[in-house]
Amino acid sequence: MTSPGPPMPIQSMPTPDPTSQPRAGAPASRILLCGIGPVPLGNPDRLYAPGLRVWGIAHALLDVGCAVDLLEIQFGKTEQGLGARIHRMRFRDESGAHTNPSTDLEADTQSLAPASPADLVAQCLDADSYSAVVATTDVMADACAQRCGDLPLWCDFNGHPMAERQSLATCYSSDEGIAGQWDAILAPLLRGDRFSSCCEAQRHALIGELGACGRLNRLTDGEKMVVSLPPAAIFTEFPPARGLLRPRVVPDGAFVILWTGGYNTWADPDTLAQALVDAMQREPRIRYVSTGGAIQGHDDRTFGRFRSMIDGSPIADRCHFVGWVPTVDVFSYYQEADVGVNCDRPTLEGELGARNRIQDWVCAGLPVATTNVCEMTRDLAKENLIHTFEPGDARGLADLFVRLSREPHEPLRRRAEQARRAVLEKATPPRLYREMADWARAPRPSGDRPVRGVGNASVPFSVPDNPLARRRAEEWVAVQAARHRSRRPAFVRRFLRLLGE
Repeated sequence: MTSPGPPMPIQSMPTPDPTSQPRAGAPASRILLCGIGPVPLGNPDRLYAPGLRVWGIAHALLDVGCAVDLLEIQFGKTEQGLGARIHRMRFRDESGAHTNPSTDLEADTQSLAPASPADLVAQCLDADSYSAVVATTDVMADACAQRCGDLPLWCDFNGHPMAERQSLATCYSSDEGIAGQWDAILAPLLRGDRFSSCCEAQRHALIGELGACGRLNRLTDGEKMVVSLPPAAIFTEFPPARGLLRPRVVPDGAFVILWTGGYNTWADPDTLAQALVDAMQREPRIRYVSTGGAIQGHDDRTFGRFRSMIDGSPIADRCHFVGWVPTVDVFSYYQEADVGVNCDRPTLEGELGARNRIQDWVCAGLPVATTNVCEMTRDLAKENLIHTFEPGDARGLADLFVRLSREPHEPLRRRAEQARRAVLEKATPPRLYREMADWARAPRPSGDRPVRGVGNASVPFSVPDNPLARRRAEEWVAVQAARHRSRRPAFVRRFLRLLGE
């Protein structure tokens, strides 16, 4: 990968290397793929679900011969557009098997000047010609819906935004953000041509939201507007353990319970802390190691709550918090730990979502102990490939920790190897994301998007011509107007009130 230069306004990208051209026989299609990073380029010190999702989609689109430009903005900095980059994607080896998405791809990268997500999308579309736009996350779907003009638009929601907002509301004891979350997905629901979810349950919820926006109409009757695209395996090959954990952090003979990644709003710190105290009091070999931590810009409370409970407990000296570490170092922790733990509260966010970290652990051959709350865990548990416990059951989790710590090592690893083979066979991006990739080769609009606008110049995107869709569009216009008024300086607002405006 070429090193990003200093931030600058976007320019037309250089002519791509011939290896990035569509494969012979494939339709010529160029896609602007928009997502939130970091993405697995280089060795970032943290990765979140959105960056892994957009990377897997890029892999799948390239695999069917699409040319892909990836617009990346950074997690926690989306409003300011800080750290925005555009990558012209390609396979490192066009003739290769492409079995490891984390290393199969490379890019020519250009840093972009800070701007709002919508303005960044507009700059990209002005600079080059595209066949369609694929937007991942609610933030990028909102930006693309407003700025992609008449281009076909696929909106990917990797998790249910309203359920995620519910979990965030619980974390911060405030419902103030719920209306704003609906406002952020309204434009994509009205404008998108195709949609995707991360599981079947979320697909059904998304269909309901489309119905509430007038999208289930006579012109879309029979169209498959929403498909389920489960998370793909991004990391499929792992370097040998490098001794970062044993004996530097824990003794060689310890049984290591590993947490990786952020402590998100759905996590249950109380149950996990209680289970660790109980288990460690019964089994002296058990140690807890945590990489990751608070998620700045999203949830900076859950980790702090968990850490304070551990620090005030009798097991504090057997719990090790190493913080966010480079991606390749995390892989060494996978290799050296004995079991990865995931502990959810009972939430709709979990039921309508997925857990990428579990898939990473499975692909690394690490045994998994997790709450069984989402489609991914249910599928793995059905095949007896992971170890599960009920949400909120601290005693059950402690019993599981103790039992696993006393099991012979080889049977535990054999079960994990069976899980690894099962996931790697099914969860490749080309296989899981094929429906999106086939659409991207020959993009087409939905049946209810024949005309632009609804007779209101304030709506910058096409809206289906039916009463419910028009009502929702008017709602969107009113929200934008209110936001515009709230951004005026205080003295201007006072002056306009005096004028009766």
